[in-house]
Amino acid sequence: MNLPKKELFLHSNMCIIGGYLGAYALLCRCENFGSAQTNNMIQIFFCIFGKNYIDFFLRILGFILYVSAILLYVFLSKKTTCNMQKYSITIDFLGMVLLCFIPSDINPVAGILPIFFMMATQWSVFHGVGEYTSSTTFSTNNLRQMTLAVGEYLMNKEEKYLNRAKFFGNSLLWYHIGVLISFFACREFGIYASLCCIPFTIIAFSLTSLDFGRLFKNKPA
Repeated sequence: MNLPKKELFLHSNMCIIGGYLGAYALLCRCENFGSAQTNNMIQIFFCIFGKNYIDFFLRILGFILYVSAILLYVFLSKKTTCNMQKYSITIDFLGMVLLCFIPSDINPVAGILPIFFMMATQWSVFHGVGEYTSSTTFSTNNLRQMTLAVGEYLMNKEEKYLNRAKFFGNSLLWYHIGVLISFFACREFGIYASLCCIPFTIIAFSLTSLDFGRLFKNKPA
């Protein structure tokens, strides 16, 4: 794949964070997923007809946080000179710290409210590399794109489809490495496992500042 090394490494690292926090929400907050809105919006209707008004309020709040994060990204990216990659990584870092202060016995939907904001921000900022649009916060479209690319390559053997399959396969691989790390961290530390993901935000922050052009520049003989 002829992709800039820095952007590919950063994307892969953010996939780890996305997988980690996706699994964290499921493992520590009663199998509630905070990285997307499909399930949350379905549950909103369940809460209405099931007359579960506390969960309804919390899920509406989650929806508002998710949408607000996207709107804030649009405003900051258009109206300010804010480095959006560093902004997103900072939001993830602060959210990881906040998560460990939310009691384990609280309503599990309340326990994933920060993740709604974190992952909406991350998805808005880290949504692919070059010509490839790839989520770092959930896997469905990455799986679809990889499968389509594999099918196209098997049919006509064009290298561009092989490269596409490799890219989306890379996203899936690192996302689920994050899931695996989260599984063991959550089993050991419970809600405090959110802090175990902080090193990946430090790596990501470093990558945004690293000059890969100089790092990989050929040395004179």
